[in-house]
Amino acid sequence: MKKVLILLFLALIILGLGAVLGAGKYDFSAKSLRGEFALSRLNKPALLYFGYTNCPDVCPTTLYLLNNALDELGLDAQIIFISVDKRDSLKVCDEYAKYFRADAICVEPKNLEKVAKAYDVKYKIKSKNGQISVAHSPYVYALKDTQLITVIENLSQKSLKRELLKLK
Repeated sequence: MKKVLILLFLALIILGLGAVLGAGKYDFSAKSLRGEFALSRLNKPALLYFGYTNCPDVCPTTLYLLNNALDELGLDAQIIFISVDKRDSLKVCDEYAKYFRADAICVEPKNLEKVAKAYDVKYKIKSKNGQISVAHSPYVYALKDTQLITVIENLSQKSLKRELLKLK
């Protein structure tokens, strides 16, 4: 019995350390039009999306679906848009995000590569014959208190609403 209690105690210590060490993995600081932004200072769930303003289909569709799902669920969550395209100014990016939801914001992380890596976001910018193309992961990252709750990969309206309910 004593060995079982010792093993249980050690397991709890290891789990606790893992939680403490991983607590800041998803937090980041960034610039926004409102000033400094930090995910840890947000007082509501966050929906983080990496994209770019000239995206012809995936980005506008995703932001549109997110807005509709939040409205249908009556869920108060902050949409945070991060452009992976250096050509997007913070002002243009913020206006773009607000087009889909009035309180959405665009932020510019101090180190985009580090933040993208923390979320396992993949993106690539190519230039060929004067044309620039951008490819990126199409996922939405749902967070609560800087903890990743779910990565939303299926962006159908039904699936999106089911995943967003995890934030309540």
